[in-house]
Amino acid sequence: MLTRAALQVLKIQLLIGTLSIAIWWWVSGAAAGLAALVGLAISAAMTAYVAIRWSLSESNDEPRALLGGFYRAQMMKLLLGTGLIFIGVYVFREQAFALVSTLALTLSAYGFALLSDIDLTLTKLD
Repeated sequence: MLTRAALQVLKIQLLIGTLSIAIWWWVSGAAAGLAALVGLAISAAMTAYVAIRWSLSESNDEPRALLGGFYRAQMMKLLLGTGLIFIGVYVFREQAFALVSTLALTLSAYGFALLSDIDLTLTKLD
């Protein structure tokens, strides 16, 4: 289930990131396009980390252990993301906005993927 959702998020992130890279490259040049690519890579790495970490957990564990593993994976994802963002912004000082804006746009993929799984039909309650 999580692996399918993670793949859906990664597909949407790649689509959004590719568009952002192309726009940044066209508007501000190759350096901005490369910075946007790094923003996409950071976002995708964080998503892939949680998916891989979660897929390695035992599916027959009790729910409390599964939830604890999920929270640990999320915490490590945030630490990994924070470190990579600091490094990326340091390296691409002049083009940091391209990196951060692409990262932010690609993180919206979580919302799009989750919205696609929600049944928005209204049911009449008796």
